[in-house]
Amino acid sequence: MKRAPDAASRWKDALAAWAIPDRILAQAPEDPWALPVALFESRGADITLSHRRALEVLVEGDNVLDVGAGRCAMSLPLRPPARRIVAVDSAPAMLESSPADTTVCGRWPDVAPQAGRAGVVVCGHVLYNVADLMPFIAALNDAATRRVVIEITRSHPRNRPLERELWRHFWKLERPDGPDWEDAVAVMREGGIEPTVELWESEQRGGFPSLEEMVSWMRRTVCLEPARDDEVRAIVLKYVEERGGLWRMSPEPRALATLWWNVAR
Repeated sequence: MKRAPDAASRWKDALAAWAIPDRILAQAPEDPWALPVALFESRGADITLSHRRALEVLVEGDNVLDVGAGRCAMSLPLRPPARRIVAVDSAPAMLESSPADTTVCGRWPDVAPQAGRAGVVVCGHVLYNVADLMPFIAALNDAATRRVVIEITRSHPRNRPLERELWRHFWKLERPDGPDWEDAVAVMREGGIEPTVELWESEQRGGFPSLEEMVSWMRRTVCLEPARDDEVRAIVLKYVEERGGLWRMSPEPRALATLWWNVAR
């Protein structure tokens, strides 16, 4: 009897299913996976559930390590009591003018030795970019002296109805819908880590400062030339008008999962 794939293999296979077919990718004028820096800016000083879980164990003068930091939305509200923020990101643009005290450019866990250790390690909205998940998680665990706090969307961030509609319209392509937070937790448990899971919704909708910027980004994600902006705009407007006329990326509260655990040393 053929053995069922383990959780780590299922995760990797589910992410691989998101690969864009070569016939489409070859026509893309820009990288469809690139994300605008603006989407990762801190939305203010609001303390979320994920921040509260980190603050529970932080003490005055602690260091915080933010992996996949973007613009430090996960770590900025932790200072104070945190004394120093170390931000790790693989994209140099995300670290330009970073509000962190120290930046490390490179892929985690390859740059873990340069980043060092911290009382609390936070990681926001990164896991769905990591195919080999358990080594990534294990390195987060090794870098923390007290707690690891991870935040992700409950399902894959590209699993949005509007994006699915654009792929169907322009390419007759159905996109996958996995993996999700439960798959991530299954990998952690398989690797010996038992996280506490808290499901919640954020009223911080996020999004783009203008409709045109949203249209431009959506067009890039589906591998189209700028000349197709008008077609994309028409589909976007029809979609959002059916949902109350909100054109921002998150017209409804975002469904999130916070996964955290204490580290025993």
